[in-house]
Amino acid sequence: MRVLLCCTVLLCALGLPAQGETVSSIPRPRPGSWSVDTTGTMSSSTLAGVNQWGQEVDDKGLGQLAVAVVNTTGGRNPRTFATELFNQWGIGHAGRDDGALLFIALKDRKAEIILGNGVDGPSDLGRSDALMSGEIVPAFKRGDPAGAVLAGARGLAGLLESSPLNAPSGATSVAQQAPQAQAFYDPTPFRARSPPEYYRQSTDWTDVSPWFFGSGAGGLVIGVAGLRRWLRRRPRICEGCRQPRQRLDEDTDDDHLDAGQRREENLGSVDYDVWWCDSCQDAQVERYGAWLTSYSTCPSCDYKTKSESSTTLVSATYDHGGKVRVTVTCKHCHYRNEFTRSTPKLTRPSPSSSSGSRSSGSSFGGGRSSGGGSSGSW
Repeated sequence: MRVLLCCTVLLCALGLPAQGETVSSIPRPRPGSWSVDTTGTMSSSTLAGVNQWGQEVDDKGLGQLAVAVVNTTGGRNPRTFATELFNQWGIGHAGRDDGALLFIALKDRKAEIILGNGVDGPSDLGRSDALMSGEIVPAFKRGDPAGAVLAGARGLAGLLESSPLNAPSGATSVAQQAPQAQAFYDPTPFRARSPPEYYRQSTDWTDVSPWFFGSGAGGLVIGVAGLRRWLRRRPRICEGCRQPRQRLDEDTDDDHLDAGQRREENLGSVDYDVWWCDSCQDAQVERYGAWLTSYSTCPSCDYKTKSESSTTLVSATYDHGGKVRVTVTCKHCHYRNEFTRSTPKLTRPSPSSSSGSRSSGSSFGGGRSSGGGSSGSW
């Protein structure tokens, strides 16, 4: 009888669902850090990349981002769980509510983007949907969780920088915006760069990102993404002999790209397709800009290899704005430029704001979210 009772207890214990983390059990990121991984699966270099994006956005006074990776929510709705975590940590600045959280439950195969109340307008939500469906989920599906985390952090940094909260007048042209904002729609026309005679350059309209068509519902973005993929893979006919062209693989097409184009592909800012006609010995090269990238077009060499970093000169306070020194460099040519940029002053918390959200053990400023954002699974 005792053996039977022990077996029954053991079977019941094995039948219980695995316990997941609770919101209160997940530790806050330490000061100066913007990521937490309770699973121990993310490498230190991956978390360092997240922290770099988080620090740069915070230094510019444009918002705050965070990444949390857990095993499971233990059966709780991941969106509700992530929203509670966002508000417990207080991601973003009180009054501005300019925070963004990428929450990942690995065993549940779920990902959530939670946006603060100040950055959850229609255009912000459209960017969030595109980031989730176009970058984060595909990376998980191909077995690259580190790539998903880095793409998510990079994309959220771009979302915060290009949010209407940080450009309220709406009058800034694309060419005047920061590189992260330009990444969604690159209007720079592609120029041929003295190729060999047999080599043909062409520009396909599918290089335009979904934001050209509008930044509303995620369904439209997904539809445009599908159309873009079909247009990219559709058969090509050689204009000279009217025979079908062959699309070269990634290793072979490098022979038909110049050094700058190969650098763009290595950085992930642009992808090129080469369609070869064996009869005419003619290569047609087509350019596809990345939807989400920190790189923008260099004014010197015209490749999408320009990046920027910033150093805080004057920290923003509640009484005055701050200043950062921005260093712009090109990963292909020797272009370099430095200038200073003003950052907005901090907004004092209103009486209704949850002043308890901020902890001395983290860098967050008491931001709030009502749960706007995007969900994904793989």
